[in-house]
Amino acid sequence: LGMNDYTFGGNFNRLKNLAVANGGTYYVPSVRSFDENGVADIAALIADAARKSGGKPVILTCASMGSFICYGISRDKAAVANLKGMAILGGAVDPDFPKSAFAKAKKPVWFTHGSADKVYSADQQATIFRTLLKAGEPARFTRYETGSHGTPVRMTDWR
Repeated sequence: LGMNDYTFGGNFNRLKNLAVANGGTYYVPSVRSFDENGVADIAALIADAARKSGGKPVILTCASMGSFICYGISRDKAAVANLKGMAILGGAVDPDFPKSAFAKAKKPVWFTHGSADKVYSADQQATIFRTLLKAGEPARFTRYETGSHGTPVRMTDWR
């Protein structure tokens, strides 16, 4: 979906343009599975992107069920070392995320969530966010009031 310029209000098109305008590269992998095999594939892509980036930041963004990949990556110290930050859009809730290598490294994370999401709870995600804030972690939470599950993918302002 991240290559589709028209679905989700063209938000991926805006993100691609921002990446290119800032000298970056935009990767959109297909994940074979949302388990440790999928996490390993994305960890390898992150390592490759970091090697090729010329020192520019590598940021991982996962939406919806893809958040399982972000959470798996958050436990991989080598992958975390290659990341500048992470964004989770309308994702699942991982109660262990505050204990992850990513959180311990104090890397910034941005959660975006629709308040009316019937797939994953915005309130539970906000609880994880507050836990991170309380621990002094760099975290941000954007809640789209009355937004549904797909709202964060359409509305996230990447600037």
